[in-house]
Amino acid sequence: MADTRVQLEVEDWVRREWMRERFATRFSRERVRLSSGGYFDADAVSEDFKIVAAISTSGARTSGGKNAVGKMLKIRSDMYFLLLADTQRRLVILTEADMLAQCQKEVAGGRVPKSLEFFHAEIPHDLQERLVVSRRVASGEISISGKPRT
Repeated sequence: MADTRVQLEVEDWVRREWMRERFATRFSRERVRLSSGGYFDADAVSEDFKIVAAISTSGARTSGGKNAVGKMLKIRSDMYFLLLADTQRRLVILTEADMLAQCQKEVAGGRVPKSLEFFHAEIPHDLQERLVVSRRVASGEISISGKPRT
């Protein structure tokens, strides 16, 4: 099973640092009520519950260079729950520029409601490097030691 600690660390940084600076309020992981009656465990919710966000560290391509269909389906699932959330603003925060470009194509094609806002959160270089290594390990391209497999 893939080690997701780095992805969680990136999400924490986005929520704690990037979002606070951008929106001038604190964010935390929270369960939000859905208009359908259920609940959604959101990645980031503002203190006043007026902003709810999903955070993704996924890129738009697989390690083999193909479209990351599964990752896009996960983002679409998050978008669905954001649309059902009882809130004023619904954000999708992406740490990868290629995934932002892919989502912008979806918006331009009329496949995403205009009530969703997309942002690119540039993460610190050291965190980005660790995220890249984590992905390579997860895809089996390199060993856990960080050295390429032979």
